[in-house]
Formats: sequence, structure tokens, C-alpha cells
Amino acid sequence: MSTPEQLGRQLQQIALGNREAFQQLYLATSDKLFSVSLHILRREDWAEEALQDAFIKVWHSASDYSVQRGSVMNWLISMVRYRSIDMLRSKGNQTLGSDALPDLPSSEDDHLDIKLSNSENAEQLERCLDELQPSTRQSIQLAFIYGLSHHEVSAYLSEALGTVKSWIRRGLDSLKGCLQR
Repeated sequence: MSTPEQLGRQLQQIALGNREAFQQLYLATSDKLFSVSLHILRREDWAEEALQDAFIKVWHSASDYSVQRGSVMNWLISMVRYRSIDMLRSKGNQTLGSDALPDLPSSEDDHLDIKLSNSENAEQLERCLDELQPSTRQSIQLAFIYGLSHHEVSAYLSEALGTVKSWIRRGLDSLKGCLQR
């Protein structure tokens, strides 16, 4: 992995049209960025497409990067994340609930397995999530782990939008209180 300084220099060179710098940036960051996209989209083909779109945007907008926006890697991750979420929403509007999103839990699922680090905070978060009602927990997980909008969660669970928004809001309040104990 390149250092942040190397990534910054590569991005400056990309802004000048340097293809070799673009290739170096791609080789240094594409594995991590692909995993970000795959985590959101849950489909390799969509993740590859989102990654390609993000790198095309990098090529065209490298000169827009500013150190005030954070590190180059964080800037790249946010580009891939936003593109992946946009793709999930657009493709989800056509296929939500079908076989196209096989990794989404069924509405009967009581609990989703969340892979968290072994830190104390992760254990506490899992414990707090377990205290939530199943519908509330599932709504929060669909919104924050799978990146679905409130409308998409509502459609997926076949529940009223206001109900889903209430579950998420109350669930987040409960999580906050639980995590502060």
C-alpha cells in the first residue's frame, strides 16, 4: 500500500493526465475500494461496475481533490461508497426483493449476523442491538449496513414508511442510550 504522501502525488499527476500515476493509484487502492463496494452491493459484478465508475470519475476530477476534504484514501472511499449506494438504489428500485439481492435478510429473519471487530465497543454494540425489537434491529441494519434508504427499507419490509422511520429513530435512540451505559 502506498503512503498517503505517495497517493497525494499520484493524484496530482493524474490531474495532469499522467496514465502511469493512474495505474499506480489503481494498483495501490483498488483491492480496498473493491471491498468497500462489495460490502455495500453484495454482488461482485455490481461492485466491479461501481469501482470502474469511481475510477473514471477519479480520472476526470482528480484536480478537484483538496487536502481539506481529508486524505486521498478517504476521498476515494467516499467516491466509491456514494457510487455504490447510488447503484444499489437505482438497481434496487428495479429488483429489490428479487433474487438480485440474495444477501438481504428475509423479513422473517430474527437477527442478522454482523461481522464486527473484537473490540469492546463492537461487543457492546452487538449486545445493544440484541436488546432491540427484531423489526427495529432489522430496519437499522438494512439502512446502515446494507445502505438502503428509508423508502427502500419500507418497501422491502412491506411496512409503512412512517413506521420504518419511527423504528429507526427509536432504535437509534435506544442504541445511543445503551452505548452510553
